[in-house]
Amino acid sequence: MLCITWVIILLTGNERRDILKAIFVYGTLRKNEKNHHYLNKAVCLYEQAWIHGKLFDTKKGYPVMKEVNGEKIYGEVYQVSDEQLATINQLEGYTEDGPNNLYERKTVTVHVDNEKKLEAITYITGKSLADSNLTIPFGDWKVYQYLKNKPLYYFAYGSCMDDDRFKLANVQHYFQSVSGKGVLDNHGFRFSRSSSDGGKADIIESPGEIIEGVVYKILVDAMDYLYEREGVFVNAYRPAVVSLQLNNSEIIEAITFIGTEKADETKPTIKYATEIIRGAEGILSDHYIEKLKQRINKLTLFS
Repeated sequence: MLCITWVIILLTGNERRDILKAIFVYGTLRKNEKNHHYLNKAVCLYEQAWIHGKLFDTKKGYPVMKEVNGEKIYGEVYQVSDEQLATINQLEGYTEDGPNNLYERKTVTVHVDNEKKLEAITYITGKSLADSNLTIPFGDWKVYQYLKNKPLYYFAYGSCMDDDRFKLANVQHYFQSVSGKGVLDNHGFRFSRSSSDGGKADIIESPGEIIEGVVYKILVDAMDYLYEREGVFVNAYRPAVVSLQLNNSEIIEAITFIGTEKADETKPTIKYATEIIRGAEGILSDHYIEKLKQRINKLTLFS
C-alpha cells in the first residue's frame, strides 16, 4: 500500500494554507544529530524507515546518498511546513536549478514496517558532492557515528539478555558490565523474525508500546561477535541506534539489532524462549516479564 502524506492546515487568522510535506532524513538531521534542531517543531512520522540507495561519507562531517538499486539507506520521516523546508534547503545547499548544488532534492518511496510505503522528499548527491566514495556500512549514518564512541551501550531485548551463549563462545568478558534496564518507547516486541529454528525476537515500530531490555556497556571489539550472532552479514538483522531510558532516569543512545524482514509471529523454540526469560529475570520489570511469558504461551498454544 502506498500512502502519500500531505496534511493541509488552515490558519483562520490570515487564511493562509500550509501543506505539510513528508521528508526522509538520513544524516545530520536525524534524532540527536547536530542539525536535528531544524526539525524541532516537526512531527516525527516514523523512526524506522528506509529507501533504496547507497550512503557515502563526504569527510566533511555529513553523509550523502546516491541512487543505487538493491541497497538500503536507513533514516526517519518527518512532516515539515514550507517554511521549514526552505530552511532545510539552505542547510543542504539546494536551490532550484542550481548548477553546483551540494544536494539535489527528490521525491522517493520510503518503506516502513508492515510493508507500508509513502512518498517523501529527500536530498541526494549534487554536483559538488558527486565524487564522495567512502561507503558507510549498513546504510546507517547514526550507527557509523556511534561506533566511534568508547565505550558503547548495547541494548539486548532477546536471547542476548542471557549469558549462556556468551560463555559457550568464550566472549563473556565483553559483556561483564551490565548497566541495568533499558526502556525503548513507541516500539513493540514481536517474534516476527522468521527462521528455520522458530520465531526470533524483533523490534517493530508501534506507538504507545514499550520494549524493556538489558543494557550492557561494551567496547567496539564485541561488535564482531554480535554481527555474527545476529546474522548481520546475511541480512537477518541490522544494527540500529535507539534512544532509551536507562534505569528509569537518564536518556541514552544504544546500539541494538532489528530484523530486516517482518513476518507473522511464530512460536520460539523452548530453548530460545528459556534464554529470553532467564536473561530478563532480576533486571526487567515483573510486569514486562509476565507479558513476555503470555506472548510465548499464546504462540505455543495456537501454533
